[in-house]
Amino acid sequence: MQSDEDLVWTCQYCGVENTVWVDLTIEGKQDFIEDCRICCRPNRIIISKDEEENILIESRPSDE
Repeated sequence: MQSDEDLVWTCQYCGVENTVWVDLTIEGKQDFIEDCRICCRPNRIIISKDEEENILIESRPSDE
């Protein structure tokens, strides 16, 4: 099993694609704030796995 990965997320403010390194050994959902590399606005990043163990990444405005 892979223990880490760089995942791509899209900034909810300016639309730019960003990457974030994720530790896949952490069980359950990961929920944290990451700043966009271009506009520097904070985005809420939520990482989870589905039933087939596929990694899902979602970005939301941080004030949500």
